[in-house]
Amino acid sequence: MTLQLAFHKSRRQELLKQIDKHSLALVFGATFKHKSYDYDFHLKQNRNFFYLTGFEEPNAALLLAPGGIKVSAGKNKFKNVKEILFVQQKDKSREVWTGKRLGFENVNKELGIEYGQVNSEIMNFLTSNLTPQINKLYINIPELYALTGEMKRLMVDFYERLFTLTPNVHLIDINYLIGKLRFVKTGYEISQMKRSAGICVTAFQDAISQIGGGLYEYQVQSVLEYNYKAYGAMDTAFNTIVASGNNACTLHYETNQDILKEGDLVLIDSGCEYNGYNSDITRTVPVSGVFTKEQKEIYQLVLKVQKDVIKKIKPGVKLSYLKQYTRDALAKGLIALKIIKKKEEVTKYYMHGVGHHLGLDTHDAVKFGYDEKFDYDILKAGNIITVEPGLYISKDSDSPVKYRGIGIRIEDDVLVTKNGNEILTASLAKDIADLENMMSS
Repeated sequence: MTLQLAFHKSRRQELLKQIDKHSLALVFGATFKHKSYDYDFHLKQNRNFFYLTGFEEPNAALLLAPGGIKVSAGKNKFKNVKEILFVQQKDKSREVWTGKRLGFENVNKELGIEYGQVNSEIMNFLTSNLTPQINKLYINIPELYALTGEMKRLMVDFYERLFTLTPNVHLIDINYLIGKLRFVKTGYEISQMKRSAGICVTAFQDAISQIGGGLYEYQVQSVLEYNYKAYGAMDTAFNTIVASGNNACTLHYETNQDILKEGDLVLIDSGCEYNGYNSDITRTVPVSGVFTKEQKEIYQLVLKVQKDVIKKIKPGVKLSYLKQYTRDALAKGLIALKIIKKKEEVTKYYMHGVGHHLGLDTHDAVKFGYDEKFDYDILKAGNIITVEPGLYISKDSDSPVKYRGIGIRIEDDVLVTKNGNEILTASLAKDIADLENMMSS
């Protein structure tokens, strides 16, 4: 079994431990979403489903049964299994158009999942196994409502009959349990994220070295995204931000249509996806290759705060503490520059948190519920987070004129280790002298 298959198997086993014996869990994969007229968006597999299976085809679902389910094992033979993957029926005529399908016959061999079945059998399996003894059905509820096509028809029919089959069953959103598992990364996941970070760093180095006045923001974006694919990434992690001049003061600026002008800064926030795992980097550089005095003052403030925050990262530290420290440190710096008078005014120029968890999703391990025994705020070894302070002094602000139009954010990906941390994106320059040297070479 490959490292990847072993990883997904271990995730299913861990999830089974979290589920009551007298229960079933059903995790849906993605279905196609309509784009326009007669075609769909490119399929993006549901991240929780991928975490458990590694399977990329649409119209699939994973059934987990801690108490086991009896299935056919050949002529007049049966066996008990705890995991069943429902997949599309093989169809030669459809495969000519849309590519090969795995087929239920190959689920065990190719994915290491105990048993495979065609997705049209989901209803039969559920109705025959939702006995009165089953008191809980764990399900990824948001995805249930997002289903399309054949899967939507199957589940609408099932849902209408559910409480007739077992009137006392409780529906529970399984995303919370999976989110807790995803909170701490395994060794396999860390290796994938290091590779993703490495590709992202290389792409940034190439893009930054080509920046100059007269380029369009989208041309910088194209260099980044070309390099992602060229070095083995499968996709972007999110919509790339290339924000020059005052555009950098719009936090999620994605238009990327303006011309880079000498004397301005350009903020680049982008990431790539490698084997499902995301990187997320931000760098802010001068279009001319050299920072002005005022740009240096703001940049050095943000950079010092970012470095100081990273030094504090270790197991047991709270994200909320890092967030407050960042806000206080930026406020102190802005007061020293006479941009604000009171620390409470920092929110005019710094509006977001200091970072977020990173993994299969760019904003990873999202909290779907409350558990007093599980604190998402406390960092643990194996967490991977971003650290991304920034300052955004727009042209229409009431700051000193010389600082207006300066937007700066600096972001790195940081692994929490047993004794501290490791910066996964450390090889990408961020000190002023290093950036200016990179742009002049």
